[in-house]
Amino acid sequence: MKKSITTRITALTAALALIAGSAASCGKKEDANNGKVKTAQELMAASYKAVEIDTDVDRISNIDKIDENRVLISTYSEDSSVPTFYISDNEFKDFTPINIDFNVKKEDEVYFNTAVSPDGDIVAIATFTDYGDQEKPNFEDPNFDYEKFDFEEFYSHVKYDYKMYTVDLEGNIKSENDVKGLDEYVDEDGNVNIGSMYPCGSGKVICEIYGVENSYVVLDADGKASGELEGLDTNYIESITLIDAETIAAAGYFKNYDTAVKYVDVNTLKQKGDTVDIKKAGLSDELGKLFPGSGDYKFLMSTSAALCGIKEDGSGEEIINWLDSDLGNGGVSSIIAMENGDYVIAYQSYESEGYRAGCTLYRLTKRDVSEMENTKVITIGVMYDNYDVKSKVQAFNKSHEGVRFKMVNYSKYDDYDEEAERYISSGEEQLKKDIVSGNAPDMIVCQNQAIIKNLANKGLFVDLGEYLSKDSDIKTDDIMPNVLEACKIGGKTLSLPTAFQIQTYAIKAKNFDKDTWTVDEMIDTYKKRPEGTSLTYLDSKETISEMLLSSICGCIDYEKRTCSFDSPEFKRFLDFADEFPKEDELIDWEDQKAVDEMFNNDNFMKDKQLIDNVYLYDFESYISQYKGRFGDEDVKFIGGPSVGGNGGVLQLSESLAILTNSTDKDTCWELIKEFFKTPEEDDDEVGMNRHYIGGFPTIKSKFEKMADDATKKPYYIDENGKKVEYNYSYYDQSKNKSVDVDPLTEDEKKKIVDYIMNTTTIVDNFDPEIQNIIMEEAEAFFEGEKKSDEVISNLQNRISILLSEQG
Repeated sequence: MKKSITTRITALTAALALIAGSAASCGKKEDANNGKVKTAQELMAASYKAVEIDTDVDRISNIDKIDENRVLISTYSEDSSVPTFYISDNEFKDFTPINIDFNVKKEDEVYFNTAVSPDGDIVAIATFTDYGDQEKPNFEDPNFDYEKFDFEEFYSHVKYDYKMYTVDLEGNIKSENDVKGLDEYVDEDGNVNIGSMYPCGSGKVICEIYGVENSYVVLDADGKASGELEGLDTNYIESITLIDAETIAAAGYFKNYDTAVKYVDVNTLKQKGDTVDIKKAGLSDELGKLFPGSGDYKFLMSTSAALCGIKEDGSGEEIINWLDSDLGNGGVSSIIAMENGDYVIAYQSYESEGYRAGCTLYRLTKRDVSEMENTKVITIGVMYDNYDVKSKVQAFNKSHEGVRFKMVNYSKYDDYDEEAERYISSGEEQLKKDIVSGNAPDMIVCQNQAIIKNLANKGLFVDLGEYLSKDSDIKTDDIMPNVLEACKIGGKTLSLPTAFQIQTYAIKAKNFDKDTWTVDEMIDTYKKRPEGTSLTYLDSKETISEMLLSSICGCIDYEKRTCSFDSPEFKRFLDFADEFPKEDELIDWEDQKAVDEMFNNDNFMKDKQLIDNVYLYDFESYISQYKGRFGDEDVKFIGGPSVGGNGGVLQLSESLAILTNSTDKDTCWELIKEFFKTPEEDDDEVGMNRHYIGGFPTIKSKFEKMADDATKKPYYIDENGKKVEYNYSYYDQSKNKSVDVDPLTEDEKKKIVDYIMNTTTIVDNFDPEIQNIIMEEAEAFFEGEKKSDEVISNLQNRISILLSEQG
């Protein structure tokens, strides 16, 4: 049963009323359940010590337990696609190669998928590619002309064959069969894209086959397809594994479940037993790779954050937190539970060099409680499992003694109602509750500025401006001034974003010749439009209302605890939106041709629509997309109506903030500084670094360098250390080809930089409870249940009351 919006507001209002009184006691870090101070040992309960195992074996892909004393190690080679295998003892001291003759010729182009069967055999499926009399082009040649090459003609003469091998641990091929019955899975090039393999014993294998929708096909011991893993009401399967001789576990997104694991009978391939709802098991709803269980666990699941175990009763727990074990940014391809409680993992680093080198083996041993006695643990709350934050935290933890940062991922509290299209609960709400209960993190990383704005007047956040004014490494003048000004609340810098983007709208000067516009001017321009021209890509109630929310900034003043949804501009905009039909009355989203036409880049250039969304996040995309696309046409960035400034709005990436109750504010600041350091590597060693994850950098010197680089041709450094220049390019849909685009001139650079530097308004983000109110009223508006006057009155009254009570 869904809680009413009133119930949620009342509950949250009561909670927020406690914040002012509890803020002073938050520094104790008390657990609301038992009143005890959380110790380092408790916070690091899932922390293991990771020790690299020196194997002298290159490019490891997987490890599998053969028996209590032996491990099979699978590897690959850069020079040959034929896999290689070794048998090792449990201590990984002795490595005996397995010599297998697959009878593959040097000139053969073959791709192998391999896995180890529970019977102890190696199962391999090989895809052989025969180009016939054709010579395969070098697709990696910079001079290869993709536009002129006839791929359809080329692949019409290519043939593929598939073989399935069963090999014992002495390297003897026990069986070799042609794989048959996969005709219905052939792609447009005539190939069957076989991915991961899951042997089930007795020669039976489940193969993942990539396509429009991935299929899980069962191959019998003779290589013949005998059906699919189906009947699970699945939307997507992430991973499967054999957890015992009779049972397969499949993890994925299933109907009526967000994320779940279902059990399948090996023999009948039909579902059996209870479904495990990952969230109800007490874990994050992130899917991961499944492994057979050990000890009390029926199965294990490795996510990007942790190794989790699910027990027979469906409950789950975090066993190993990867970041707390100094393995923060990588993936586990395989894992073995050892008899003494240790785990051995094949760990793939996400760094490029590590990827080429294959997996590294680590032995993970539970940290002794005494190791944590003199360690200070500082918590950092994040709204999702953030790669960049993990990288910084991992590096910091490894380079500092006596102190560790621990990430607390609040996304596990997100509960989204698909039918109602809104959040029932969220990590943002839970963060507030943790502040109230005295269990707040020391610092937070968030994407929604409304969290900070709403709590700013409680004195819960440190003024980072004070650190900037006295720090020797990073100062106020080092931050982009428009971003710094936009982030100030009550004259204080309570958060700093690592990067930013700009959202604006483009319009041709012939249709409107001013630099900004009001709501009335936008409506007047629309009404004078040429016949057959729309305002946006899809003129619907929803689209125009979304434009309204992103354009009418400052509707909520969190400092004064007031709102202005009843302003004349808001009413005119909403009345304007009410003139349009609903989205589903205009387009069938199942009609791909209609969808493609709607999002065609040529629509704006061919005057089929007046304005177009523009997102500025780096200079390369600006050059390639907007300079190339607009060409010689006089196009203005008009922004949203009545926004102020130049009409554009800032969208901030991860914002970092320190809570005043933090146990170590200075160390929190030291971590924040890591996000703003300029890389020391020389561009001539790695190539032009124009890309910045999340958008334009907040550090001014980085931004200026990116702008200067945009006036030169891009380049990369080849394998011989040679600097190779290439052209910016833009794909012209009307001409169906890619065209080269020149770098920015100094005047063009100045123009776009000035526009960016003069964008000082943050797009309105809404507190989760306010967002729910807006969505509820918007839904009634879209369905025609309420007119604009009633919606405006409800928004103004309900949100005013909520702001007042929260204050």
